[in-house]
Amino acid sequence: MRLLFYGLLICTSILWAGNFVAGKFLVGHASPLTLTTMRWAVAILVLLPIVRIFDGKLLPQKKALLPLFLMGLTGVVFFNIFMFLALERTSADNVGLLSALNPVAIAIASFLLLKETMSSRQMTGMLVSLAGVLLVISHGNLQRLLEFRFNTGDLFMLAAVGTWGLYAVAGRKAMACVSPYMSTLWAGIFGVLTLLPFNLPNLEVRNPDLAFWIATGYVSVGATVLAMVFWNIGVQRVGGTKAGMFLNFNPIFTAILAYVFLGELMTWIQVAGTVLVIGGVYLFTTRSKRQVPVAKGQSEAA
Repeated sequence: MRLLFYGLLICTSILWAGNFVAGKFLVGHASPLTLTTMRWAVAILVLLPIVRIFDGKLLPQKKALLPLFLMGLTGVVFFNIFMFLALERTSADNVGLLSALNPVAIAIASFLLLKETMSSRQMTGMLVSLAGVLLVISHGNLQRLLEFRFNTGDLFMLAAVGTWGLYAVAGRKAMACVSPYMSTLWAGIFGVLTLLPFNLPNLEVRNPDLAFWIATGYVSVGATVLAMVFWNIGVQRVGGTKAGMFLNFNPIFTAILAYVFLGELMTWIQVAGTVLVIGGVYLFTTRSKRQVPVAKGQSEAA
C-alpha cells in the first residue's frame, strides 16, 4: 500500500514539473496576488463537488480550522506570492535550483515542530538525492554553482521554500482530523479569503489570450487540484519529511518533459543525476535489514 502513496507523490512531481514554465508565462499578464487568487478560485470550484462526493460533507471539524487556516496562509498565500515574485525577478534556473531545498525545509520544520527525526541512513539518502538534483540543474558544471549570485528574486524563492516547510507541518496537523480532499479545499478557501481584501482593488488581467487561459487551466486543475490532493495524501500517509524527498524528482521530470515535448536533448549528466535522485529516495524511504524490527515470537525463540 505504501508503494501506492509513493506513486501519488511521483505523480505530484510530474504535475509540478511544468509549473515554473507556466508560471513564468503567467506573470506577464497579472500581478502575483491576482494570479494566486485566480488559480485557487478555479481550484475551489473544481474541489467542491469532489469533497462532497468523497467526504459526504463540506464543513470540517472545528478543531481542524486553525491548521487549515495555517495551510491556506502558508501554502496558498505566501508560497504562491513569493514564487511569483521570484519568477518576476530571477531566472527559472535559479528558481529550480533553490526549490531543491524544499525537502530540507520540510525536514527542519518537521523536526522543530513535530519532533520527526531522521536516521543516518535517511540523512545520507537526502544528501545523495540533493547531489543528484544539483547535478541536473548545474548540467554537471560545478563552476555554475560556485558562481551563483543571490538577487531579490532568489531571496523571495528562499522565503517560498521556508513557507512550504511550514505548509507540510500544518497539513500533517490538519489531516489528523480531515481528509486530504477537504484539507486542500479549505486551505484554498482560507487562502483566497485572506487574499481578496488586498487584491480586489487591483484585480486585473492584462491582454489575456488563449495560451494564458490554457496555462491558467493547467496550474489551477493539474498543478493545484490534482497535485495538491496527491501531495496531501502523501503527507498524511508517509509523513512530511519522507514526502518532501519526492520533490527532488521535479527537475528530473522537467528535463524529461522538455525532451519529449520541446525536443531538448537528454544528456548523460541528467541521466546520472536521475540515478542519484532515485538512489537517494530509495535510501530514505526504505530501512536496512538491521533496522527491521524482529517479531516477538522470533525474539523469544532466539
